[in-house]
Amino acid sequence: MRLALAAFSLLAFSITAHAEAEPCPEDAEQRLYEMVESIGRGAQSDAAPVATLAEWAVATCQARTHVQALAATLLGAVIQATPDRQKLAHYVDLAERAISLNDSSWNPRIGPAVLKKSDGSSIDYFGYSQATGVLIDRVLPYGVALAEAGMPPRLLSGEPYSGCPYAAHSASRLADEARLWDKNVFMKSDQPLFVLAETRLQMLQASCPSHRRDLNFYLARLYGQEVEVLTGWGHHYSEDFQMRNGGWYWRHEMLRDLIFEEDEMLARKAEFDARARPLAEKAKPYLDALYKLPETLTAKDHEQLERANRWKKAVGASLAAD
Repeated sequence: MRLALAAFSLLAFSITAHAEAEPCPEDAEQRLYEMVESIGRGAQSDAAPVATLAEWAVATCQARTHVQALAATLLGAVIQATPDRQKLAHYVDLAERAISLNDSSWNPRIGPAVLKKSDGSSIDYFGYSQATGVLIDRVLPYGVALAEAGMPPRLLSGEPYSGCPYAAHSASRLADEARLWDKNVFMKSDQPLFVLAETRLQMLQASCPSHRRDLNFYLARLYGQEVEVLTGWGHHYSEDFQMRNGGWYWRHEMLRDLIFEEDEMLARKAEFDARARPLAEKAKPYLDALYKLPETLTAKDHEQLERANRWKKAVGASLAAD
């Protein structure tokens, strides 16, 4: 394994396979930050000591959220530099664990870690956004690559967690993950990546009671917007096409070409309706749960319901069709 990172010359402590029993040292954040700085300077070419340090930190400093953010940052670099799939799956799982342990650091009341840079100056380190970046840019994409190669990591295994990987008091990072899935699978319900998104969101929905309402929305969106698109036909007139069907044509968002013949439109409609029906069946329970309203609606609730109204209409029409 080779890294475009720099050497950490201050590893003056032992890292063993039984490091879990060690207390977390007071300067743990500084030790990891020096490795991050080394990586940034381009002096560290071997990923092995970086991985060892990160693994030690995840095991030894579980209550130190900034340590976990720095460990996740190091693991993000290691993940990029690891061609061996079995090792890669381990590092993806480990990085997810570090990010989960960091999740409460969104709260500014925790305060920063004051770290010293190599030039002697100090910085206030807040690691929440860095850890989120590792999740979005490394853990999930490389996890998908492993799953597509037949080696799904823990986060795409389909088995619920014993405890939610997201802190109960913050939905910010979960929303970032859900947006990533939405961006990459919209209008792709016939592709393997859609199934992975479905697997992941269902895992979280089963594991995260504090976020169940949001996850009901994300799953309703996953299925409902596909139904809306698949069943959404437009019938239009244009003088530019008067020589073809008197200027009338059908348009569908998933088709590049316009359709002028009714028989062709009906055939494609039957095809898309058949794809939409099972998605509508999957969407319905999440929509039903979403419309079981809490006593007090937040601005986010109103926004989610406004968007869900379109999906509910499309899903209802799909299920009512003969």
